[in-house]
Amino acid sequence: MTCYVLGDCLPMKHDVELPIRGRLSDGRELWINPLNRDNRAHLSAVNDMLNEEVISGTYPQDSPMDFDQFMAYYCSHHVFTALLADEVIGAFYIKPNYPGRCAHICNGGFLVDKRFRRQGVGNLMADAFEVLAPACGYDAAFFNLVFEDNPGSIALWEMKDYKRMGVVPDAKRCLDGTSVNAIMFYKRFNQASEKPH
Repeated sequence: MTCYVLGDCLPMKHDVELPIRGRLSDGRELWINPLNRDNRAHLSAVNDMLNEEVISGTYPQDSPMDFDQFMAYYCSHHVFTALLADEVIGAFYIKPNYPGRCAHICNGGFLVDKRFRRQGVGNLMADAFEVLAPACGYDAAFFNLVFEDNPGSIALWEMKDYKRMGVVPDAKRCLDGTSVNAIMFYKRFNQASEKPH
């Protein structure tokens, strides 16, 4: 669901040791791994999380997606899951934000199971994204539509030093007739590694 025809998904260009491991705020171990596309339960879990976000209004789509629509939109390129044991509690995709000469800039779409919010899942996935996106060949990330009524997402990207590049006024039309602005965020990945510790 983009205005561009994007190129095919290419294999990862650099080796990354997987799974990427982290811990929830309660100490339980979380693994970030590529989505197992042969595991229908995992696919359905991500599809369900996406549809919950569509209904809540954090994604631009106006109606839930069936399985084929979900696969075409969310799973068109690289997808990674946050696993607690064998349960998918989060996911994110990495795909080009633009085609051709600008395809080195990626976009990401993040989901966290509502039962596991405020436990560090989004933070761990954001860190993994900054490792995995360069490994997939991207130099930078650009998030087109972070709606102003999603303060958790805004706070996360600001905490990770993403730059506000602008605001799209009235980007989202709400069911009650109101509208919500969207913030655009950008980060160049090599700058992340150059930051002093």
